[in-house]
Amino acid sequence: MSILASSLAFAIATFLSRILGLVRDMLMASKFGTSWQADAYFVAILFPFFLRRVFGEGAMTSAFVPLYSESKEKDEFLSSVLTLFTLILLIIVIIVMIFPDIVIYLFSSGAAPETKQLIRKLTRVTAPSILFIFWWAITYSIENTRGKFFYPALTPIIPNIVIIISLLLPKVGIYGPTWGFLIGEIAAFAALAYPLKRHKLKFTFKYAREFLQYFWPSFLAMSISQINSIVDTNVVSYYSQGKGGGVSYLQYASRFYMLPYGLFGVAVATVILSTISNDRENYTKHLRKGITSTMFFTVPAAVGLIALSKPILRLFYEYGQFTAQDTKMTAYVLNAYVLGLPFYGIYSTMARARHAVKDMKTPLKATSIVAITNVIMDLLVGLKYGPIGVALATSVAGIIGFVYLLLKEKNKKLFEKDDLFILISSIIMGIATYYFSLISSRRYWAIISTIFGAAVYLLVSSIFFKDRIKEFLKRR
Repeated sequence: MSILASSLAFAIATFLSRILGLVRDMLMASKFGTSWQADAYFVAILFPFFLRRVFGEGAMTSAFVPLYSESKEKDEFLSSVLTLFTLILLIIVIIVMIFPDIVIYLFSSGAAPETKQLIRKLTRVTAPSILFIFWWAITYSIENTRGKFFYPALTPIIPNIVIIISLLLPKVGIYGPTWGFLIGEIAAFAALAYPLKRHKLKFTFKYAREFLQYFWPSFLAMSISQINSIVDTNVVSYYSQGKGGGVSYLQYASRFYMLPYGLFGVAVATVILSTISNDRENYTKHLRKGITSTMFFTVPAAVGLIALSKPILRLFYEYGQFTAQDTKMTAYVLNAYVLGLPFYGIYSTMARARHAVKDMKTPLKATSIVAITNVIMDLLVGLKYGPIGVALATSVAGIIGFVYLLLKEKNKKLFEKDDLFILISSIIMGIATYYFSLISSRRYWAIISTIFGAAVYLLVSSIFFKDRIKEFLKRR
């Protein structure tokens, strides 16, 4: 399959998961709004997500995929990775369950006393999920090396289903989605555990040292990048002065920001990692196609979210405890986030391309620059403007990281004429969609406006890309 086709398969599976994620968030917003209980829950699940990005989807897969692909003793290699990191993560989980204040110091040191107490209780529930997330990430990576993207990307649906069910249970309060989070991650791993059956696993450290040589640079890069999450939530907790709501605004807005990023940015980056790992001689060719594929999806998504931010958030969130003022504030935060969406998408694609050729140092330097920029911007605008400033700081940091990686490429001709056409098509779509959305103030009109915007983009872009479409159809 081509990069575009594989990315689409990944994106379709991810889209189904994200739709259920929106249903989950709608129930969460309706039941808990932007309360201190919601803040405590979001902080408690930030810990496993933090370790997931460091040990799971990020550093682990970036080092694992190229080394596993070329390994002649796959059983020994896989066993070494599983043995080493299962022990490390087990120790981390035990420490956090005994000393949950670690999570408070990391993510919400400015929270009110009652919020901190609830965070302690919820963290003890969510902490063990990191083990299952790690095992899921390994099996996910194994399938990616075999060119399998659709079903692995479909398995995150399972945690969403479990959390939705838990939110519908009566008299369980915030503990419902918390336990649902843990049970859901266990079930997701169980659904993707079958690749391990093809291997003879044993307790060994034979390839641990070799793996760590490639893992450490990527691990440091992901650890540094997660400083952003730590600083973001702490800045917002101080800005909110213990009243709650700030962290919730960030989380609710980031759900929509992460929707196109997870659908398309991560999709293309995941495919690029496997594609270049198996065909390093055509590095520039694959990267150029990857960048165009990323832009084709993320640029119109960013423009569309800016045009329809309030109607969409009102449609999905403004029920029960989630007020019109909450919608307005979340929309401002979302707009600040999506300014950096296309740049983060391209940044991820370029970083994974480097990982595929075993260049871990360049992405590490880029990540360090992004983190430093984000921290400085948080202190300059985050403390003054709260969640909106924090989201804007994230976007600016992503733009700078993208520029750095671009300057580090030997072949600077990574952008095609088609990329300009994508930008033009997106702007036309954004203007048309915004004025179309003003026709009605009914909730359902947000859906119609979204469909209208997608149709306009596809129609305009098809004029520019008619030759490519003909070529694609002939190949099919």
